[in-house]
Amino acid sequence: MPTLFGRAAGPTIVAKGTEEIGRRPHDNLVDTQNPGEVNRPSGRRWLLSGVAVVLLAAMAAYVSKRHEELAYFQRLSASVLIITLFFQFLSQLFFNGAMLVPLQIHVKGLGFWEFFMVRTGGLLIGNILPVAGGVAVRLAYLRGRGLTYADFAWATLLSNVLALGAAAALAVVAVGVLWMVAGTPPILVLGLSAGLLALSVATLAAVQLTPRMAGQGRLQNWRWLSGSSGFKVSRRTITSVFSLSLARHCLNFATFGLLYQSLNRLPGDFLAGGLVYALTSPLRMVNITPGNLGVNEWAVALVGKLVAFDVTTGLIVAVVFRGIAVSAQGLGALLGLGWLALWSKP
Repeated sequence: MPTLFGRAAGPTIVAKGTEEIGRRPHDNLVDTQNPGEVNRPSGRRWLLSGVAVVLLAAMAAYVSKRHEELAYFQRLSASVLIITLFFQFLSQLFFNGAMLVPLQIHVKGLGFWEFFMVRTGGLLIGNILPVAGGVAVRLAYLRGRGLTYADFAWATLLSNVLALGAAAALAVVAVGVLWMVAGTPPILVLGLSAGLLALSVATLAAVQLTPRMAGQGRLQNWRWLSGSSGFKVSRRTITSVFSLSLARHCLNFATFGLLYQSLNRLPGDFLAGGLVYALTSPLRMVNITPGNLGVNEWAVALVGKLVAFDVTTGLIVAVVFRGIAVSAQGLGALLGLGWLALWSKP
């Protein structure tokens, strides 16, 4: 296999102007959007499902010609799988917390395990319906708890933007360390890292500035934008969500690093493998195909090729990571069911 870089080596909702995320003006205006539209059968859904089939078929065709490389699976020891499963279980808990913090501002009494179960159901639906299946499940449940579409959209956007920022920060640190220990990374890797950082800064700035500018000048005529003028984000909320997202990314980084290092067994593979995760993390924020089947796998394989690894190793890592993540989510769901059954009111 190629070597590293080609070398041997609980707040309350308050009005505008306070610290927490709030929603005051134009609620009815924003709420007129119909989220149920994502569930309507369409040619687009079948098209994206077809794309997933094509990508998976391409994976099967690619690896079928490289039987000897599939033997790399045997390098994944039971101890590595157990450790990565534990990492992914913790990662799911941090992910749940990062998504929950902004929502708890608007939905009083929304519990950790309650939301975990809702999110698990959303993931199951997301593996069937592309684009927004999981989002629709969460929204449908939370609207029953009194959450408006505007509040849900803003809280979800905030969580994703801060998760993107955490991934970008981790990628920049990983690139810097690799630069020191393995020499200058490929120019495309540097470009992807810089692009990810620029995207995260731009989106965070947009989230911060949009509520302030929404009610000014000609922007008042933009109905969808004027409805966001009452949203505010406190430093406490940003810090909490960013910290939880960073912890989650670090655990995923470690999972990728351990998998790549176990398969490739070369110095520096842990950092390089973790970097592959950080650079591909934005794709995991939206389902292009059902469950992003094929999309995540090929993205990991191609970005891994840019960093240091062959395509087959990347496909193996992506498939194993998906299996471990699903197992960890299921483990958390079992724990959540037990917790809710234990503490539910008779």
